Amino acid sequence: MIKFGTGGWRAVIAEDFTFSNVRRVAKGVAHYLREIGQAHKPVVIGHDLRFLSGRFARAFAEILVQEQIPVWFIEDVVPTPMLMYAVDQEGLAMGIMITASHNPPQYNGIKVIVEGGKDAPKEVTDRLEELIAPIPPLQAPEERFEELAREGKIKLYSNKNAYIDSLLSQIDTQAVQKLNLKVLFNPMFGVAKDIMAMCLASLRCSVDVMNGGRDAMFGQSVPSPSRDTLQDMEYRMKQGKYNIGIATDGDSDRIGLYDELGNYIDANEILKLLYYYLKKYRNERGGIVRNLTTTHILDRIAHAFGEPAFEVPVGFKYISHKMDEEDLLMGGESSGGLKIRGHVNGKDGILAALLAVEMLAKTGKTLSQLLDEINRQFGTLYFDSINIPYEPGERARLENLLFQEKYVPTFHKEISEVSYMDGVKFYFADECWLSIRFSGTEPILRIFMEAEDKADAEQFKQAVLRDAQLHLEVRNDV
Repeated sequence: MIKFGTGGWRAVIAEDFTFSNVRRVAKGVAHYLREIGQAHKPVVIGHDLRFLSGRFARAFAEILVQEQIPVWFIEDVVPTPMLMYAVDQEGLAMGIMITASHNPPQYNGIKVIVEGGKDAPKEVTDRLEELIAPIPPLQAPEERFEELAREGKIKLYSNKNAYIDSLLSQIDTQAVQKLNLKVLFNPMFGVAKDIMAMCLASLRCSVDVMNGGRDAMFGQSVPSPSRDTLQDMEYRMKQGKYNIGIATDGDSDRIGLYDELGNYIDANEILKLLYYYLKKYRNERGGIVRNLTTTHILDRIAHAFGEPAFEVPVGFKYISHKMDEEDLLMGGESSGGLKIRGHVNGKDGILAALLAVEMLAKTGKTLSQLLDEINRQFGTLYFDSINIPYEPGERARLENLLFQEKYVPTFHKEISEVSYMDGVKFYFADECWLSIRFSGTEPILRIFMEAEDKADAEQFKQAVLRDAQLHLEVRNDV
């Protein structure tokens, strides 16, 4: 069964993510475009560096042409935000990105970008699922990609220069060029290497690149910029030669940072830094939106500047929608994605990284100094998470227990509110919180929390993990 989660449809290659199923999705997309009267507009298709991504993208294009849908095809690997930018700027019907983003290497996936360059909302993906379900297994059409391209039925397209120009237009290039900043960049074997290198060169930064080649196994790791996956980068940053370290995930919509001392800057801290910088030093107007598994310190910062703060479910489409609805300055999530008003209509790790570089130049301060400044003004909370793999049969039991029976574990603090907006989230009287939800892209139960300190977080974790009713079996963190 093809199901679209928070970040598109993702599945294990050769099990569910097969050429036949990719063709079925393409046929469903064609049906949908005809249904909404957009079949005359082109669909742009891009892909990442995962195993067979280019071939899957070509298979998708072949079916669309067979269905009389105009196709623009990007031959080079492409960051997801660059594809989103193309859909928006070119006024296209849709964009299709073959990527599993930050997922493990055995996965591939399809992200659907709708008109305006936005993540497909739930009503679109729900309808796609309905249209795809009755489509039988599909073989390759007689006319193959190369022939279709020669005949002009598939248009080869690139918006690399336009996208790079759009990124640099958001940055004070002259301020950065004066400093000759030293940058260590780690694309994690993903697609950001060329574009990020070009942007940083334009900013006159001295750049060293690591993990810049193609490796479909991502160095026997996952292309997600967490501290656990960036140990090789941390070692180099600890040598003290760089002003900043930048890592991007597999399709470049998420980032991780290291400060000048080699300390890892996690996604919540990046959001605090950039929002504070935009408000304090660039005097930008506007509030913030975060998903429900992201730090509440952002709310404190927004309120201190007289701005609103909003909470939405996990899935960047909800952040983008709320930003448009309320004309907000920034939106972000604790997994490393963020959006800034006035650019791509989704998360863009490359722009976020470049803005962090500008932040160093414009403030004259280091990342560690800026983070200390924020912590002194707004306080700290200790953020932690656990990922628990589950067997298929366990999901129904847990969903019934938590979301139907509304079972509440016994915590060491008073609960002030419970929300079922996305999974279940317990809010405590002292601004701490804990959420339990199922991943939208992997068979994993995700538990997030924000506590007073590490010891407080450990009490929250044990309350959940030792609960006899939940009966969670922790095999490993994912």
